[in-house]
Amino acid sequence: MSDPRPLLFGLYEQACVGNGSSAASMWTHPADDRLSATSLRYWTDQARRVEAAGMDLFFFGDVLGMYDTYRGSAATAIETGVELPALDPMLHIPALAAVTENLAFGTTVSTTYEHPFAHARRFSTLDHLTDGRIGWNVVTSYLPGAAANFGLDVLAHDQRYNRADEFLEVAYALWERSWEDDAFLGDKATGRFADPAKVHRIDHEGEHFRVAGPHLSTPSPQRTPVIIQAGWSPRGREFAARHAELIFVGDSDPVAIREGLAGIRKRAEELGRDATQIRAVVGMNLVVAPTDIAVQEKIDSLQAHYSSEAQLAAYAGWGGIDFSRYADDEPLVKRATNATQTKETRADAPTLTAGDVRRQFARVTAFADDRFLGTPDAVADAIGSFVEESGVDGFLLHPFLSPASVEDFAEMLVPALTERGLYGGFPKDGTFRSRLRSDRRDRLADDHPARAGAR
Repeated sequence: MSDPRPLLFGLYEQACVGNGSSAASMWTHPADDRLSATSLRYWTDQARRVEAAGMDLFFFGDVLGMYDTYRGSAATAIETGVELPALDPMLHIPALAAVTENLAFGTTVSTTYEHPFAHARRFSTLDHLTDGRIGWNVVTSYLPGAAANFGLDVLAHDQRYNRADEFLEVAYALWERSWEDDAFLGDKATGRFADPAKVHRIDHEGEHFRVAGPHLSTPSPQRTPVIIQAGWSPRGREFAARHAELIFVGDSDPVAIREGLAGIRKRAEELGRDATQIRAVVGMNLVVAPTDIAVQEKIDSLQAHYSSEAQLAAYAGWGGIDFSRYADDEPLVKRATNATQTKETRADAPTLTAGDVRRQFARVTAFADDRFLGTPDAVADAIGSFVEESGVDGFLLHPFLSPASVEDFAEMLVPALTERGLYGGFPKDGTFRSRLRSDRRDRLADDHPARAGAR
């Protein structure tokens, strides 16, 4: 890739009180407002705050079950509020779009427990209502409790991706091929709403789905929402190479990120795609203050409200291993699971004892990567170095506290980033896809698999 691209900055959220990752227990902090996260006011205030800060993306993660691996039940997750209550973020987005003008939105929807016909209708609706400011984070779901909620067993890791491939095939057919571009007429004089000769069934019959069509929506600004993908396993990277326009990187090591992205882009080129149009963002856990002493005071305050039990419950769910069943000196059994394939739980992972994990989680886990903990100048320099080392195109801020994390980002870090030319260059107008692409296209390029056979 040639010239540096403007960086994308967004906020990672979940429609819950106990926001995910290391912030699960931070709702107990006196400066945190997340207990009001079941209210519309909380979310509209947050969206306005994010847009006022000049951020580009409001991204929602999501889960469909409780974290019930740790200690063999969901009790710890319920008691400490791990990603609970899990409200539906798709219902938040129209309200947030109504109070913002430029902010793009990404939301997580599983291909394992949804049906592509209803899913396609929902996203076409969102794309219309947001004027094309919408992206879909494609996930395959890993929690056993989620599968049980739908009366199913957890599918094997790679089998979930096989189903996802077909799910996307159906959704693409509905979005891209069911209605021709000029099918909609809206002609009051003749009374013709649309040309039936240009609206088509898809008649899909596959291993997992049978869908007749036609799609129920007229073509939306983007037709297909921006495809976001967060899997970092070998199968997840193959999926990203085939489908993704924006990758949410599942690593924090800049060298590993650069190598991983190079592999994805190489594979995308082999599949006939223009790999230079694939963007990537990484999570950022930020603690920033004017002085090093003030930074440490904030870290100490967050640590005082951190629950290692909440973090262990979350991590057990992600990796599929119940750490409570192991004595401190007992090595964790290295095995591939059908959960998220983390660095620590893959079959090829280095041997760790349960005590290693407990000691690691005694401290806020996000503090282990301390490059984004510091004064504004130190963190801004670290961001610039991280971009050069990793090749990422942007960052998603994981808030420790709401609204303080976004306010600190806006008031302290943005000026330092702006001085370095690292902030504010990402396009604010047009559809989400047009902002990501160098050619400013609203619709998918013809080299994307969704466009195969498009009319």
